[in-house]
Amino acid sequence: MTLPQLISMMTGGMVVAISLYSFIQFRTRRFKAMFWMAIGATMVYAGFRPTIIETFGPDSDELRIRLVVALISFIVLTVTLEAIRIARMQERYAFLWLVAGCLLLGGALFPDLSHLISRLTGMSYGAVVMVILFTFILLMLFHFSVALSRTQQKLAGVARELALVEERLRRLTTPANPTEGPGSEREPAP
Repeated sequence: MTLPQLISMMTGGMVVAISLYSFIQFRTRRFKAMFWMAIGATMVYAGFRPTIIETFGPDSDELRIRLVVALISFIVLTVTLEAIRIARMQERYAFLWLVAGCLLLGGALFPDLSHLISRLTGMSYGAVVMVILFTFILLMLFHFSVALSRTQQKLAGVARELALVEERLRRLTTPANPTEGPGSEREPAP
């Protein structure tokens, strides 16, 4: 076993142990603990790469890319679901993240699907992953541009309403007779 494999196994073991402690001790952090436990288990798993990883196929660059993409897509899915769960992200914004994570995870876990896409497009697996990521980024930019435009329109409407309310308030607080003011003295009525 090489030094990087030992480091990966030891670090992964520590991450699993800390995550397990957090899972048992803190009820509110269980989802995060499971997420980090999966990452730690993946690191331990990567330490045994020469013997265990070859069960997925011969050790190659494509296999390594598939494993990294699977890990990244798992992280994206987990973080997105956690953000939805604790109400930091609305479902409509999370939809694209979930779709991209599922597509990448499906492509990483089912190599026949990725080989089919590679044959249909004539691109290598790495290029297909890059095209999916680039398309995802473009869709996210478009989605956020639309959301930003809607927000700016709502903000302009709120600013107009605020200006009208301030004008009404100013009219109600100013005296009807311009000579009557805070400094002018009024004679008492007879």
